Amino acid sequence: MASGVQSYLFFVFCVVVAVNEGSVAYAQVQAQTQIVANVDLVQIPVTIFDDKGAVATNLQKGDFRLFDDGIEQRILYCERERLPVSFVVLADLSSSMTRKIPFVREAALSLLDSLNDQEQYRDEYSILSIAKRSSLLMPFTSDQRELERRLPLLLSATNESTSLFDGIWLGVRTANRDAGNQHRTMIVITDGGDNHSRLNLKQTRKLLEEADMPVFAVMAGPSFEWPEILLQRKKRAPFPSDGSKTPFPNVPIAISGGDYIGPAERHGPQNMRVLTEVTGGGVFTARDQEDLPRIVRTIGLAVRYRYVLSYQPARTRGDSKQHKVVVQLYPKEKFRGYSVPYYKRSYRLTD
Repeated sequence: MASGVQSYLFFVFCVVVAVNEGSVAYAQVQAQTQIVANVDLVQIPVTIFDDKGAVATNLQKGDFRLFDDGIEQRILYCERERLPVSFVVLADLSSSMTRKIPFVREAALSLLDSLNDQEQYRDEYSILSIAKRSSLLMPFTSDQRELERRLPLLLSATNESTSLFDGIWLGVRTANRDAGNQHRTMIVITDGGDNHSRLNLKQTRKLLEEADMPVFAVMAGPSFEWPEILLQRKKRAPFPSDGSKTPFPNVPIAISGGDYIGPAERHGPQNMRVLTEVTGGGVFTARDQEDLPRIVRTIGLAVRYRYVLSYQPARTRGDSKQHKVVVQLYPKEKFRGYSVPYYKRSYRLTD
């Protein structure tokens, strides 16, 4: 980056790129948190999914257009980054999830990086539970073998009520207090119910607006409600512990055909949409047993690999108004079908 930059803020985690019929592919970016003074260079982390729902690769600076309050900006840099991430996995273990727990375990394991990449990037993981009282089951660790060994024992049904909102609060608190990486993400695996929280939806939304951490919810859909005998027949072999289960490559990414999030999965209960979209994250629905780990694995890829667009905005002294940033993919014909509708919408600079 330019050596004269005094300070900057990575002010959005995920910029959504959407392409509709007859319209330019677009993405809007918003940050609710304060941006530090003396910002010479604004950097926008951008995660893009292609028309198949996989993480988009091989984009160049010329593929983007960027506007700040309607004024097109000159993009100075377009870089690819693989970032070390602190993942908070919030697993719903309440009574409504009892038959879905095997898939929750598999989904949590699918998030783990390959051992080769883990040595280089040092991702870390923390496991929390949602039940009558949410609990920290495992503090942040980068020891994936230990996590693989303990996770099946940690994630077991509780036959209790659901304090989803309180669990989200605990996840934010855990990340703020203990995360070792600058970049943090929460993944909530749940059916979306809440019947025991002290916090309400409005309070939780405000908390997440100020958390500066993208939250993704993966909903366990209704087809998970199978009889126990069918669960036993459908049970898949566990992931191996040799690091071969999740082939995350170095940049450039070579996405496998199984890492994607389809159009039908980009929806979920309204409460979770309200909570996740204010963070720059989103909510997805797993309708079949194999969908849950696939969606979580794809989210993990999207979080780890991204583009960073940098520009130098014109600003006057004392500028503290809300700024709207729009990022477009261009030309529209080339990027028709690119769509992930989860993003923040504005940012504020303060002196």
